[in-house]
Amino acid sequence: MELIDQHPTEEVIERYLFGALSEQDSEQLEEHLLICNSCIDTAEQLLSFVQSLRSTLRPRRQQQVRAAGRDMMFESGP
Repeated sequence: MELIDQHPTEEVIERYLFGALSEQDSEQLEEHLLICNSCIDTAEQLLSFVQSLRSTLRPRRQQQVRAAGRDMMFESGP
């Protein structure tokens, strides 16, 4: 993946943020991010969205469910 001379897609930046790129692709993307403010902005926006989503979901970890005619409490997720 040659990312230095071209802008990566949002999908590639997302994969980078989640650690799903190969080491070589990550290094190339990091080099691009050093020189491209537009892609840095995109990465920051994606990271902010993920952090916002995580903080929104945390309070909902304890949910009440109705199973077999009785209420039960369970923990969802880490």
